[in-house]
Amino acid sequence: MSKNKRSISIINLEASSSDSVSSRSSKKIRLTPSNHASTCDDSACKGCDVGEVEIVFTTDEGQGVEPSPNDLLQLALEESSKESSREHGIAKRLFEMSLEGFDKLISLEEQKIEMETVKSKEKEARYRSATKQTRYQYAFCCVAFGIYLPIIEHLRKGIEIYKQIIIEDDEYYDAWIGLGRARIYLAKIEREMFQNDQNDLSDSENSKKEQKSSIEIEQASFNLAINAFDKGLSILKSKDENKYVIKSILIAKDLQEYALSIDHLKFTDNKNLDEINFAQGIHGCCLYYLAKLKTDHNDDENEESKLLLNEAIEKLSKANEEDRFTETLGQSYILKTIIESDEEQIMEAYDKGLECLKQAYKLDPDNENLREQLETLGALNKDDNEEYFG
Repeated sequence: MSKNKRSISIINLEASSSDSVSSRSSKKIRLTPSNHASTCDDSACKGCDVGEVEIVFTTDEGQGVEPSPNDLLQLALEESSKESSREHGIAKRLFEMSLEGFDKLISLEEQKIEMETVKSKEKEARYRSATKQTRYQYAFCCVAFGIYLPIIEHLRKGIEIYKQIIIEDDEYYDAWIGLGRARIYLAKIEREMFQNDQNDLSDSENSKKEQKSSIEIEQASFNLAINAFDKGLSILKSKDENKYVIKSILIAKDLQEYALSIDHLKFTDNKNLDEINFAQGIHGCCLYYLAKLKTDHNDDENEESKLLLNEAIEKLSKANEEDRFTETLGQSYILKTIIESDEEQIMEAYDKGLECLKQAYKLDPDNENLREQLETLGALNKDDNEEYFG
């Protein structure tokens, strides 16, 4: 393997603007002759050296330009969507350059905050707001890079940054949604890594304990992700209906990918029933939230929502032997009362949903959101946690 750097020039970037990059049609990538390994005799080779990538940005006139970290992030996302080689590709280097740029930018902004703190509290607040946006972009880059390779450490770093932003501003819906996305992919990647490790182990008692622990961790991660999605979307819906629809569609795609990753698990004879039930249940949860998202923002998709919801109820019912998914099963039945047109089915779904939600509240009496829902449905006495009626 050659250790030479691959020199790549990306041209036609706007030298006059550091805030935007040119469109895909005008951006070109030129591989220089140094891409060839010294032993390569193929004159038609487009570049075989797999050493470190060095990227240079120039205009048509050859003038050097320095893109902003966000420009680099957008280029990385564009390249990652079409690149076949991930380990040594252009996208990987662009992500790295973007993260390096954000590190420097955040450091500069923090220094500016320290300087302005003495002068004016108002200026300090303004600069902190700007830094928050930069940190959000930094977290987004960490998560995108973590999903691309994948790198768990980057996903976890993105999660920590999002959490800090939310502590400062509980209404920052983009951070809530970003947090949900980071958690859902972290759960997916950690499961895949665990399964790869398990393939090399015998079906021992320790292996079964590790499997149970892995299931509990993934379910906790999934629940945290859904809670973050719900929080972010609820804030966004009250502020910008159009953006809410767009974000809902993007979240639906993430949930679909996660559901498919669960559905495509290859269960062999040595897989225990608990693992299969868990996979069915998580898949059912994804289908429920997909149905909920479609119902929330598009009345014309009720038929599709019905199909998703019926499949969700089927999977959740099969998987609920250990009461892991009781609340989601109940919520699925309650949602069915909204999108179903047959009165008999509505009443049946309502009764089953209420029964599940009551059971879920008995299992988790500290669940304030569920308590409020049961009170609204007239199924829980406000003065007594234990007294049900209706």
